[in-house]
Amino acid sequence: MGQGDEPSGRYTGGYDLIDKIAKERSFASKTEFAHYLHKVEPRCSVDGWRARIYRWAKRNNVSLSDFYKKEDYDSISFKDKLKSLYYDENGDNYLTVSIDSKQLVCIDGDTHRAMKKTYSNDGGKATIEEMSRKFGFPSSFIFNYIKVCGWTHGMDIYTDEQIQNKSVDELVEEVIESKRNRVLEKANKKYWAGIEKDADNYKLLQETWVGEFKSLIQQKTGKVKQFKIEKANSPYAVVMSPTDLHYGKHGWKDEVGEEYTLDIARERLLSATGNLISRFSGRPDKIIVATGSDWFHIDNEQGGTTAGTPQDMAASPAQILMDGCKLAREHIDMLRSVCPVEVVFMRGNHDRHTALALMLYLDAVYEDCDDVEVICDPKTRQYLQYGNNLLGFTHGDGVKGNDLPSLMATEERQAWGDLEHHTWFHGHLHYMKTTEMNGALILQLPSLAGHDRWHYKKGYTMSRAGMTAHIVDEKQGVIGYLFSPVVRHD
Repeated sequence: MGQGDEPSGRYTGGYDLIDKIAKERSFASKTEFAHYLHKVEPRCSVDGWRARIYRWAKRNNVSLSDFYKKEDYDSISFKDKLKSLYYDENGDNYLTVSIDSKQLVCIDGDTHRAMKKTYSNDGGKATIEEMSRKFGFPSSFIFNYIKVCGWTHGMDIYTDEQIQNKSVDELVEEVIESKRNRVLEKANKKYWAGIEKDADNYKLLQETWVGEFKSLIQQKTGKVKQFKIEKANSPYAVVMSPTDLHYGKHGWKDEVGEEYTLDIARERLLSATGNLISRFSGRPDKIIVATGSDWFHIDNEQGGTTAGTPQDMAASPAQILMDGCKLAREHIDMLRSVCPVEVVFMRGNHDRHTALALMLYLDAVYEDCDDVEVICDPKTRQYLQYGNNLLGFTHGDGVKGNDLPSLMATEERQAWGDLEHHTWFHGHLHYMKTTEMNGALILQLPSLAGHDRWHYKKGYTMSRAGMTAHIVDEKQGVIGYLFSPVVRHD
């Protein structure tokens, strides 16, 4: 969603209309202009038009003062305007001169009064940065405007004009209501502070999402390999699951027998994916990417799993999280060059919380993409339907494999009865295994990850690393799979 756009279902146009009308006539204030636009196009509220006017002026490098009738203000000397604030009662406007640009600044009465109330202790005690975000003015302007107006946090919430025009009882009632809202707001903040404190690794998300991590959404991936595949003879989907990638794990060859780094993890993922795609018999209807599932090796700032077990890391926790998100995007962009992609999450025991960050990141990246659907759902078990298939996805560390069929039949009772083929996909144990029982096929998926000290010490080095692509026929269910083994370069 671009800057200035409204959520889906609301009016998102209007800039051409603002441009047209601004050339035809002038207005006493931004509020008057907004009211006029609302009459012309009522799908957008007056507040919405007011915000659009400001954004339009900013985009076109137009001074908002150009909208207003200046002939009414000619009697005000430049010296007087610079030193103080002038109130135009007829137009309900507050005028001053910008200290930076020396240009006339006209603030409509509603905005001025809202700014004063927001800055006062009784109305919000907002900072200059918060005022800038709320009212759409630069921080430097807000700072100078507060100085010109002589505002302090300890002031009352009313302008002189309000005090003159309202009764004492009305003012008292508004003060009480304002304080009541402040109490509720403070209680709400305290409630959410408690939620944040209890959330697993909330500090990690705060530190990484703010600033640089948010900028990842704006970045573009590099050029990805394109695949030209003819349409398949019969419809099918592919479940491609890079489970247990353990991005961020570190393995030293002299200690564990093989090297495993961030670059090696990336090379294994993209190489295996390209190998599998090149062996498709025809273009699928869609590719289902089951991810999360120990995509990340760690889950907190201390470099441990969700349970807190320390891990050997190939980089800092922040780099692992941010680079891992970029890699997931690169992987999906590679797959979407073949056909539409559906992304489903299986949060693992190593990344139960950071998988949520990955899910939210991908959901934001592909929000406006028709060919990628990210299922944004925090549950540890997910279900999808394709043709005559009910597909279940989970990491594999919670419910025992033998209990998965009955769990699917219970949680998806209607679909279980309506659809003929029932299939579970899970990872966790790093090796392939196929089980059929109680009306369901249970597919345990392999891992692309290398070894670390713990795996080597335990002797968990026998499984064949790689990635699979399971072929799911629309009518006949899972009819086979492709396997791409890891090619080790000793």
